[in-house]
Amino acid sequence: MEPRVLTYSEAGEGDPLVLVPGALTGWSSWIPHQERLSTHHRVLRVQPIHNELGSEGKPGDPGYTAGIERESLLLTIDHVGVEGADFAGWSGGGRALIEFALAYPDRVRSLTLVEPAAYWILEQLGEEVAAVDELNQFLRGLAGNDVTEDDLARFLAYAGFVEDSAVARQHPNWERWVSLRMALSWQDSVESAGRSVEELSSITCPVLLVKGTVTEAWLKRVVDILGQRIPHARVVELVGDHASHIQSIDRFLEEFEAHLH
Repeated sequence: MEPRVLTYSEAGEGDPLVLVPGALTGWSSWIPHQERLSTHHRVLRVQPIHNELGSEGKPGDPGYTAGIERESLLLTIDHVGVEGADFAGWSGGGRALIEFALAYPDRVRSLTLVEPAAYWILEQLGEEVAAVDELNQFLRGLAGNDVTEDDLARFLAYAGFVEDSAVARQHPNWERWVSLRMALSWQDSVESAGRSVEELSSITCPVLLVKGTVTEAWLKRVVDILGQRIPHARVVELVGDHASHIQSIDRFLEEFEAHLH
């Protein structure tokens, strides 16, 4: 598999802002943010390859790596003529943007990371978290395979979208998540880009870190460590779970605009 220009949606005028989605939900999760932000910014909402092909029902390709994810984003901003931009990423998108910022610091004016799924940080620090170990093993089992509804329910519990997998089907977003579930079979190969925790201090742009009040403890811990390790980072907590930037969108956009200015 080779890097390529990503599918994207562009709206508005002004300083460029790039929105990168999570591993499951894809670019549609950023639609309400793009609509409101595009009144003052040129907003690019991208669809990573794993989201695009996964939503089409295609199983994960073992050739898809963090490097392809990173270089595809670079090709995309080059394609639209963006030299430097503000970037925001949620969950898997936040993890991808940490890698992008480390590789291409001159292209990143600022970062906003909403509970980035960078649990490699915990592993490197020797923090044993049972939920993270279980999630790693679970994703390895999904790699390149069909993802069942039961698999999806388990993932939603791991990620903190639901309290327990037994109630996942009662969530109002269940039907939409079911249609996107094959994106999970692409995740094992992109979870680690071989980076070290020490490298985080080289991210010198302003960074806004967001966590939810009732999200999983390990996701909060990743945010807190990033807040300690990145020189110009600020941590905010919003009411909600792993999707607090959607559930508390007014507060998120208020903090986000303050961060950009």
